[in-house]
Amino acid sequence: MLSDESLAAQLRRPHGDHALPVAESMNRSNGALNHAAIALLAVAANEQVLEIGPGNAAFAGELLRAPGSRYLGVEVSAEMVTAARDRLGAAGLEGRASVAFGDVHALELDDACIDAALAVNTLYFWEDPAVPLAELARVLRPGGRLCVAFGDAAFMRTLPFTAYGFHLHALAEVERALRSSGLRVCGWRSHREQGASNDGRVVDKHFHLLLARR
Repeated sequence: MLSDESLAAQLRRPHGDHALPVAESMNRSNGALNHAAIALLAVAANEQVLEIGPGNAAFAGELLRAPGSRYLGVEVSAEMVTAARDRLGAAGLEGRASVAFGDVHALELDDACIDAALAVNTLYFWEDPAVPLAELARVLRPGGRLCVAFGDAAFMRTLPFTAYGFHLHALAEVERALRSSGLRVCGWRSHREQGASNDGRVVDKHFHLLLARR
């Protein structure tokens, strides 16, 4: 059983012997939220999709259901990049999907090359959302969209591990940051469920999903 501080470090960047178990735990605890975010993003045929912090790319297949769509994940954990590539290869998706080592604060992507971008539960690791949101706005094509999903700050404070390096942002603050980056907020969903958190406790979860357009 990891300490709260160790768990927080693993959630930020899965590494070492705990990387794969932590990734599977995140897939289970965040599954319903990911499904809701993917539904809101609504990838269309022939779109280029970018996912920030995909872990082992467990949800890439769902993002690739639209015919002709293509997928790129950008991940800060080297262990997760390897695991994601293995998963994509086993699923026969390597021709349409790839995962690269990188950081949303400095994306190695051309301007206006992405149709749809997704960031689920990564906002906590952005001390100042302005820089990553500006990067995401830069790589989105005109009319392209971004879905950001994150825990309500009051709910997140009830999870002990968030005391260690998590930056909790209020909904209004994130909306302002999106607008400041040049994106237009065009949708919001509240996602609530009861289930296990990443520390194994059963909790009442509350998340926000924001959809913005370039």
